[in-house]
Amino acid sequence: MPNLKKLKKLRSITRASIMACKNAIIKSKGRLNLAINFLINNSNNIKKNSLKESFIICRRNKKKNKAVAMLIATETDFVTKNDIFKKLANIILEVALFGKNKNNILKYQIMKKLPLFKIVNYFSHHIFNEYIELKTIVFLEAPFLNFYIPHSWKKAALVGFSDYIPNLETISKNIAIQLVCNTNYNTSYFTKLLLYQNIKLVTYKVLSLKS
Repeated sequence: MPNLKKLKKLRSITRASIMACKNAIIKSKGRLNLAINFLINNSNNIKKNSLKESFIICRRNKKKNKAVAMLIATETDFVTKNDIFKKLANIILEVALFGKNKNNILKYQIMKKLPLFKIVNYFSHHIFNEYIELKTIVFLEAPFLNFYIPHSWKKAALVGFSDYIPNLETISKNIAIQLVCNTNYNTSYFTKLLLYQNIKLVTYKVLSLKS
C-alpha cells in the first residue's frame, strides 16, 4: 500500500486520479520523481481519444540562434481561440526555449515554484475544462534561425543558417514559406544571394500535424 503522504503529495502536484497516483507510486517503488515521470509518460487516466484538434506554435529566442516548434492537441478548437490560452501558449514557448526534451520542459519550474506540467494541468481542469497535451516538440539551433507558420497553425517550417546578413531575415522567411507550401520551386535565386557571402542553409525542419 503506497504511503498516504506520498499519495497526497503526488495528487497535489499532478492532479491525477487516486488510482493513477497509487499505481505510479507502486511502479516507481515510492520514488516521487519517478512517479511524476510515470504519470507524464503514461497518462492512462486521460481520455486521449477525445483529442480531436491539433495546432502548432513556434518561437525563437532574442539572439535568433535557437527556435522551438510544438504540436499541441486539445479536445476542441474553442480553447485555442481563448485569450487566456494564448497567454498560456506564450509561457509554454518561453519555457521550451530553455529545454532540451519534453520531460525537461514539463518539469521546468516557473519562478522556481511550479513545474510547467502542473500549470498546464491546472488550466486544463479549472479554466478550460478540457485536456491539453504537449505532443511533438522540435528544437533547432544555428547561428541564425527563422520560421514560418500559416494562419491555419497546421504546419510550420524552421530554417537555420551558418551566419547572418542584413537581408537574411526576408530571404529565410521566404524559404520557410516555400517549405511549408511544399512547392517545387527553384532556390537558385536565394542560393546566389547567400553564397557570395558564404552563407549556407545548414539545417531545417518541417513540422506538420502528421509528424
